[in-house]
Amino acid sequence: MILSYGFKNYFGFKEGAEVSFALNSRVPKDISFGRDVATILGIKGANGAGKTNLLKALCFVFDFAATSFKKDPDSEIEADPYFDSTEPSEFYINFKIKQTLYFYELGVTPKKVAYERLSRKIISAEKSDKKTRKVLVFERVNNDVVKRIDEISDVDFISLRSNVSLISAANNYKFNNPLTLMEDVHGFFKRFISNVYYTGLSDFSVDTDSIHRISEFYSKSTESFDFVKNIIINSDLGICDVVIRDRLDDKGNKVYFPMFYHCVEDKKHALTIYDQSSGTRSLFVKLQKYWYVLTYGGVLVLDEFDLNCHPFMLPKLLELFESTQTNPLSAQFIFTSHITEVLDKLGKYRTYLVNKDCNESYCYRLDEIGGDLLRHGRAIAPIYNDGKIGGVPKL
Repeated sequence: MILSYGFKNYFGFKEGAEVSFALNSRVPKDISFGRDVATILGIKGANGAGKTNLLKALCFVFDFAATSFKKDPDSEIEADPYFDSTEPSEFYINFKIKQTLYFYELGVTPKKVAYERLSRKIISAEKSDKKTRKVLVFERVNNDVVKRIDEISDVDFISLRSNVSLISAANNYKFNNPLTLMEDVHGFFKRFISNVYYTGLSDFSVDTDSIHRISEFYSKSTESFDFVKNIIINSDLGICDVVIRDRLDDKGNKVYFPMFYHCVEDKKHALTIYDQSSGTRSLFVKLQKYWYVLTYGGVLVLDEFDLNCHPFMLPKLLELFESTQTNPLSAQFIFTSHITEVLDKLGKYRTYLVNKDCNESYCYRLDEIGGDLLRHGRAIAPIYNDGKIGGVPKL
């Protein structure tokens, strides 16, 4: 689980941002659900304030640590500094894997990794509040590993490239003895799904090829299809059943596609996905991502998660991550939304607002606002709409 992350000198964030998922003992049970780390976190703000960049920073760290080794050796690192700054963009993320806390730090320019560090702190299995000291696992400066623990001594054989994470590189080398620690960390970073890339939002495609591909996945995974079908049917869309069919295309290849059944006077009428609304088509494709993260753990990051969704649907999707029954592995969901009513679902402990002043972005969690303006149980949406807590456009 992500405990917190932050960055500075990245796109519009000159002095940086810190995002915390931590929930202390004062957080009401209907928000924490007994957890000390939030499983959902929403981001709001005016257009151009920097909401997408707040997500983009997190996605960059995950992608760089997981996949940078497989990218073009001559490619630049896709992390832009604040305007004409020549200093490195800096990132950190604190996360937990089982009984171990990890602290990952990274400094990069578009041309090279300036530094990369990983530390860990093991939590005692007997007493969860008793922790061992923080230990530096490795430190890399430019292309040299200057410090590392004996447990991962085989990383000495890695020839590092200037645009590759040591974590990603180690995952692509074969060692006589597995580097279990590095494998665990790499496994954490590769378990994320997002529609945010270097250029911003690129939502999941609902074109014919994507529909065929997702339909094939559903046809081979009954559990995932039941999950998706139940949500679609229970979303009051007039659909009483969904069935995956298959046929042969012009080249003799089997292709899969969904049929949606609508009940009218006790008769079932079959319609294709192209006869459905854009919202239904979007749900059919996107819900596979929700199911995957909820089933296997990890992080789902969605910019404008309310695209093609009625506002009444959004709380139902968020509840999937709140419940320990639907989210037994404590998967996390972080998103942006333009629908103000979602604030009342999230509450002040799970909402970040992004503002911009003189072309510099900054953010804050709503519980950082002092006073009793945002009391628990009091609707936040009207206060936000009145511009009393920021994050609204100046029109």
